[in-house]
This record gives sequence, structure tokens and C-alpha cells, in this order.
Amino acid sequence: MLSLEAKVGAFVLAGLVLIASAIFLLGDYTFERRYTLYATFADVANLSKDAPVKLSGVEVGKVKGLLLEDHHAKVILAVRHGVDIYNDAEFSIGSTGIIGSKYLQIDQGHSAAGVMTEGTVVRGTDPVSIEKSLSLALGKLDKLLTTMTEEGPRGSLTSNLRDTVANVRDMTANLNDLIATTKPKLTKALDRTDDITAKLDSLLEKSNQTMAGLATDKGAIGALLHDEKVKQDVKETIASVKEAAGTAKDVFGRITQFRVYWNYDWRYDSLARTSHSDVGLKISPRPGRYYYGGISNVANLNDAPRGHQPDYTQPNRVDGLLGWETGAFDVAVGAIRSAGGARVNYTPFYKDPFWSRLTVQAQAYDFGRNRTVNAKLMNRPDYDVGILARVTKYVGIGARVEDIAEVKRFMTWANVRWEDQDVAYLFGLATFGAAGTKGRSKGGSAAP
Repeated sequence: MLSLEAKVGAFVLAGLVLIASAIFLLGDYTFERRYTLYATFADVANLSKDAPVKLSGVEVGKVKGLLLEDHHAKVILAVRHGVDIYNDAEFSIGSTGIIGSKYLQIDQGHSAAGVMTEGTVVRGTDPVSIEKSLSLALGKLDKLLTTMTEEGPRGSLTSNLRDTVANVRDMTANLNDLIATTKPKLTKALDRTDDITAKLDSLLEKSNQTMAGLATDKGAIGALLHDEKVKQDVKETIASVKEAAGTAKDVFGRITQFRVYWNYDWRYDSLARTSHSDVGLKISPRPGRYYYGGISNVANLNDAPRGHQPDYTQPNRVDGLLGWETGAFDVAVGAIRSAGGARVNYTPFYKDPFWSRLTVQAQAYDFGRNRTVNAKLMNRPDYDVGILARVTKYVGIGARVEDIAEVKRFMTWANVRWEDQDVAYLFGLATFGAAGTKGRSKGGSAAP
């Protein structure tokens, strides 16, 4: 049994423990380690001491106190150790409801900005006062109501609305009267529509009967449609019409596709100190394909030489080429200056509007040459290389080197080219006549 003194001592000790626990709990004392941050606001909106500090909605500390410093409210925050707050985090004052308790809200920033340290002072986002917002809204509403009742140049808004409603009522009454007046006419029109529909049904039924009769060999039309000879004649006629239409389409297409160009080249031979001229006709029956015919080194054989140096160029030669154009290349083969050869034109920048004017030309011909010209034996092919730049659509200038393997001669070069639509039309008509002759020969051969 405890003595009275022991019982009194135990009771007093228990009371002291309870009082200490109450003071610890009610005073919000904690053994957690915390670090201090500071946030300044123009208005804290009734934020109180010991209010929660929340990071992304999670409580991480308490508000230790509030100070007034330089006409701004300074909030002292105690944040739990181990909770990192980045330097670009945003501080604001939140509320649990319209009239709920306040707390300090921290919206976390980015780790790249670094971590806030003990004693960091940040500028918070000032809260919007609900009282001020309500007062402002009520003021605007009062101003709106005043405006509605004020008299303007056309009366007040209230009176105008009243007049508008009255006008709508009058329009509705007039519309009802119009419907009542036109209802008999509408009913009559609908009845006529029913009659027209019935007549259309009867016409369709007769059409079906007619088509059923055509499907059999009864009647004149049915007999014709089911006669095998008539069917065969119709098929042959349709085939002839299709063939004639195809031939006409091809012929008229060729007439419009023909392109004809006149070409003139003037070259000055710096070695012989004389000039040479080439003239020819380029005929393109369709894109990518052409024929070229002309005369090179046009000269009068009775004329005396102009220069003191020998001229190794053969006068009055014939050109006849078959060419293909694709992309940057123009390739032609045939007769060049009365000898077999080939020519290549290369336009490296053919897609560029400006640089496409530049063309490089190379040609080789007379591969079996073995003759003496002006006392010089020539037994190697003739190789020519040149470059031409088109100054305008019609004129081009350039330079070239001719007969590189035998007597190398540098020449300045001018080219004139233009399209002749009249000659192109004549070639198209010639094609049309040839197609007509071909068609008549087919018809003659088919006759018994």
C-alpha cells in the first residue's frame, strides 16, 4: 500500500505531465528541424500566424510570423528540412474556400534553377481580395442598370426593349393572319401535288411495260433489237466511229504538238580571220524528240579568201540530225557537216530560271577523215567544244574551239533562234494529209 505522501506525489507528477503535453500540443511545438524563408506581399489577405505552408498542395511547414517592412507584409516561413524549394518557385496565398482559412501556397519550380537556402527572401504573388472584387462587380452592375434607365438620343434601353417586344407581338399576330389566309390555297396546292404524283406513277408503269416489250422480239423495235444482223451492223458502225475518232484525235494532237525553230550560227575564226555561217531548221513533232536539217559553212566558192592564214573549213556542208531532249541533256546523231557524227548539249542548271541559259556543247564527227586540206593531211576525227549563254529568248553568245585533234581554232560564236508557228502549222497539215491518205488506203484495201 502506498502512503498518502506517495499518492499525492504521483498525482502531482501526472498533472505536470498532462499540463506539459497540453502546452506542447497547443503551442505547436515540434522536434522537427526546419529552415527559415521569407516572402513579401503587398497584402497578405488575412493570412495568420501558424497558417500551413503547402508545397504543391502538401503541407511542408508553418507561418512563424508576419512583419510590416517597407510598407510591405513580410511572411516568415518555417519549412521542414529535407524539402527542397527551387529558386524559380512561385509563392501565393490560397484559401480553403470563399470564406475558408488562409494558407501559403508554393508552386514548385525547376531543378535547373537551384535550391533556396536558409534566409532566402522571395517576392510573392499578391492575392486578389474577394471583397474588392465583389465591390468592383457590384459597382459595374449598378453602372449598367443606370445606363439602361438613362435617356439617350433614342430613349432609354428599357423603353426600347419594351417597344421591341411589342413589335414582335404585332409580327406574330400578322403571321397568324397570313397563315390563316393562305391555308386554303396551300391545301389546294398539296392536293394538286398528289394528282401529279399519281400521273407520274402511271407514266412510270407505262414505261416499264414499254421496256418489257423491248426485251422481247415482239413489235417492230423489239424485232430490230433482237435481229443478229442488226446487232452486228451496229457493232461494226460503233467500231468504225471509235477508230475514226481515235485517228482524228491523234492527227489534231500532232498538228498542235509540232514546234519548228529556225537556227542561225555565226562563228568568227581567229586563225583564218574569217567568219562562217550555219543555218538550219529544227522540227519537233512531240516533246523530247526533234529533227534538224541545215547547211554549215555557207559560202560562195567563187569568193577569194579574206585572211592571210589558210582556212581549213570545208564550205557548204550538210547537217541532218535526229535528236532527243531529256532533262539537262540534248543528244543528237546523224550527219554533221556532211560526215557521220554525234552532238551533245548539256545544261547543268536547267531547273534554275537564270542559270538555265548556260549550255555546254560538244560534238565529234568525220571519224574516217583521211584527206589533204590546204596542203595539210588530216586523218583524225573532228572534235569541237563550246559554251553558249542565251542573252535573250532569241539571241545567244559564246565561244568554241573546233578541230581540236588537228588544227585547233578558237572561234567566237553568236546564235539566233526563233520559233516559226506558220511552218509548224504546215507540217501539221502535212501530217493530217498523210493520215487521211492512210485511212483511204485502208478503206480501199478492205473493199471487195
